[in-house]
Amino acid sequence: MSFLTRVRYMRYARQYVIFAVVTILIALGALLVRGLNLGIDFTGGLLLDIQFEKTVTMEQVRGAVSQALGMDAQIQQVEVKGGDNPEATEYLMRTPVLTDEQKAQLFAGLTQLSPYELVGEDAVSATVSSELTRNALLAIAIALVLQVIYISIRFEFRMGVTAVVALVHDMIITLGVLALTQVEISSNFVAAALTVLGYSMNDTVVVLDRLRENLHSRRKDESFEEMCSRSIQEVVTRSIYTGVSVIMMLVAMIVLGGSTILDLSVTMLVGTLAGTYSSIVVAAALWFLWERNHQGGRHPSPAKARRAKA
Repeated sequence: MSFLTRVRYMRYARQYVIFAVVTILIALGALLVRGLNLGIDFTGGLLLDIQFEKTVTMEQVRGAVSQALGMDAQIQQVEVKGGDNPEATEYLMRTPVLTDEQKAQLFAGLTQLSPYELVGEDAVSATVSSELTRNALLAIAIALVLQVIYISIRFEFRMGVTAVVALVHDMIITLGVLALTQVEISSNFVAAALTVLGYSMNDTVVVLDRLRENLHSRRKDESFEEMCSRSIQEVVTRSIYTGVSVIMMLVAMIVLGGSTILDLSVTMLVGTLAGTYSSIVVAAALWFLWERNHQGGRHPSPAKARRAKA
């Protein structure tokens, strides 16, 4: 890590911002082209847990559903719950909201494959899903507003704005990756998104706090760029160690956690990666450029400022 403590980070501030803008555009393009794979929590629909007594392939189930309903459904094979039948197979089916007639046709088609047991049935109405979507967006918006208010009071307004820009960057990148991977988004996403915002803000606050401290206690003949680079050098190792420890845990959740928490794990993993580098690449770089421009294009060292006044 000694190399990281010698890099002159703010020398490349403009390149950081350009990189952030390009990645945001790519993420927005993925969202527009592919869209998010919203689960029934957000779109409304029916979740059926079907356990067949005999071995039934996913292609057979998909064909039966398509023939009975004339539409495709999201089908996922899961571990058989209970029983000691070695031939049993179990599937989760996610469909749009079905009428009683459509459900009867579906069950009749599944019966032709094998005798089965309806382990679970969960319906989410469009009204509930719309309310959940509004509440999710409202929770994220409130979190962003509170963050900019806190940073503005604790530090300064420009730091507050750049910190929130970094948070918005993290969320857009996370959504873009979810759109590319088509991981199904459930209500777990809301908790994961808010956790990502909190983690990213924590890391950003550490960087901004060091910038503020060193700004008021700069070394003699130290330029503004050198002071900012030194500030990041003092915290970059801590940020990377923290990020890596969290990422290792999230990778284990993705590999071992199964489909139930996959959207939560992937969201937190991508958000943690984005939040770790955005503290420097977005928040610190934007603040450096903004602060330098605010000072008329240059930010003299304390010694130079005293000589200029003299």
